Amino acid sequence: MFIHTCEICGNEFESRSNRAKYCENCRDKAQVLRNKAYMEKKKSGTSITIGSEQICPICGETYTVTAGSQKCCKDCQKKQESKRKISANSRYTKENYDSVIFYVPKGKRDALKKYAQSKNLSLNKLIQTALEEYTKNHG
Repeated sequence: MFIHTCEICGNEFESRSNRAKYCENCRDKAQVLRNKAYMEKKKSGTSITIGSEQICPICGETYTVTAGSQKCCKDCQKKQESKRKISANSRYTKENYDSVIFYVPKGKRDALKKYAQSKNLSLNKLIQTALEEYTKNHG
């Protein structure tokens, strides 16, 4: 059980979730506030309906909205997600790991990746394991 402070009334409450924001008494109030904010946004015309055509602010192409939180086309969304993953992981990686670049003959990279996947390993983990085994057996 986690102890939280309600964002509406300020009382402490217990919850099994580590992300709870509202006590039992204020949950309904919070839902009413969310619904009210949504209706105001809808009336003002700033909400975007699913299925409508929009222009991507990044690339300028027209796309069909498929989710309420969608802000750009699918291609740009994928690019944005990969940038976020890289920046979130790169700091940790830079602080805890050194990098090594090595080359394999043309066409062998995909075969290595496929082999690693068949063993439920990443290519990085496969190579680390192989190096550990080699050092263990060849001193």
